[in-house]
Amino acid sequence: MNTALRRTVLTFAAVAVAPALAFVLEPQYALAAALLMLIILIGLGWADSRRLQRLRRDTAVKQAAAELLRSRAVRSGETRDAARMRRIHEALEGGFPDSAAREAQELAADTEIPIADRYALLQSLAAWQIEHDRSLQAAPERSAFDIVFVTHAGMPGGGTAANAAEIAICRDLGLTVGLLHHPVYAEHPNAPVHPRIEALIDGESVRRIGIGSGPEAVECALAIVRPPVVMMHPLERRPTITAGRTAVIADRTPFLSYGPEGPGASVWDIATVERHLTDWLGPHTWYAGDPLVQAALREHHAEEIADLDLAAEPWEGVIEIDQWRLDGRRAPDGRIRIGRHTRDHRLQWPEDSRTLLECYPERDPFEVHVLGGAEAPARLLDGLPGNWTVHPADAMPAKDFLAQIDVMAYFTAAEGGASFGRAPLEAMAAGVPVLMDRRFEPAFGPAALYCAPGEVGATAERLAADPAAYAAQQAAAWGHLADRFSAKALMDRLPLGAPGPA
Repeated sequence: MNTALRRTVLTFAAVAVAPALAFVLEPQYALAAALLMLIILIGLGWADSRRLQRLRRDTAVKQAAAELLRSRAVRSGETRDAARMRRIHEALEGGFPDSAAREAQELAADTEIPIADRYALLQSLAAWQIEHDRSLQAAPERSAFDIVFVTHAGMPGGGTAANAAEIAICRDLGLTVGLLHHPVYAEHPNAPVHPRIEALIDGESVRRIGIGSGPEAVECALAIVRPPVVMMHPLERRPTITAGRTAVIADRTPFLSYGPEGPGASVWDIATVERHLTDWLGPHTWYAGDPLVQAALREHHAEEIADLDLAAEPWEGVIEIDQWRLDGRRAPDGRIRIGRHTRDHRLQWPEDSRTLLECYPERDPFEVHVLGGAEAPARLLDGLPGNWTVHPADAMPAKDFLAQIDVMAYFTAAEGGASFGRAPLEAMAAGVPVLMDRRFEPAFGPAALYCAPGEVGATAERLAADPAAYAAQQAAAWGHLADRFSAKALMDRLPLGAPGPA
């Protein structure tokens, strides 16, 4: 396209869309639109715009502009500005239109960004606003469930596994489940739902609660909110939810770590989450995700939780033992395989090389097998020992990995946040003995064996040489999981209440 024609098209588009934007956009959009239109008109010339006012508006421009926004944002090696445009689009689609408008206003005022890109952005916002206004004209859709999960249904690892387990159990017990996918705005405002969760949504017993097709009024006996970090920036386009009771599960501590020099990076803030929960869902009860989180809340956040309705007992995870139990032990071959399934983060491993090598010995007859990556220990050790085998995350199902190891050694950084993840539960349910630091005993009781790092090798050798001791530990784990982490334990815990009035 030559320069004169490009000037003509852009000027026409600016004049044609400006009056519509004034009526279509909400105030925060209109300010950005007005600023950008002024820039376009000054930059391209008023004479061109007057000449082109006589032309008809091409209705395809709006669609092309939205497509331009997407294509520029997702191209490989995207620039910072393209990433900003992509994020604005994701915020619109993910349920955060007010935040998208604020970010768009800042971007539209940035004269270093090409006019065509900024114009495409505003066209996309205008198109979205038109559809949004149209959806508001429809009568609210009403739905009722036994349980509604307000959760980030796209997070990887243990969070998704915990959600999937609870949803499946509720479904199998005949309860109707509503799922409101709530991404973490700061990370990915339109994160997709994880395939494991998608597989559970059947449109009948498990139904997804939408945010994009008009308002929805939801009633339920119980609303479960997890993790609390989603409430740091709640959905701005969301359904009304009237719940008989509401439970928020603090499955992670507010800070990433708690060391002798003070807390580490903040993950979520108790006061902010409490305020947003109250504004949206009303009265609610807090539950710690496990005994370790509960202890951390009481030790490090006593003043912040003083006025909260915090349950005396934690809301522990659930696992279906029969779905995880292996057919038998790995066939003996003279080697002892110590396994670890974890995300690859420094806090998931011991913090010094000596302790790490005590927990995961590099001597015979041991092999160390890892699912989830091991860059963090590789940096600590300046390279991994020769007896390590590392598989990337999702290289295989966790159950298949557990069938390849003899024991799991679960040792983490001493300063790490007080929560244990789901991997130990899965190993115990599969029948793989778990060796752990003694600080995890309040969470697992007799389901694990507790020892110091320097005792891991001897403990693993003793189990490998004594089939009766190995079987006894399996039985102890299965019994404790059935009592504390089973479907029955979940149903005993569910504080189901009658839905309130719509």
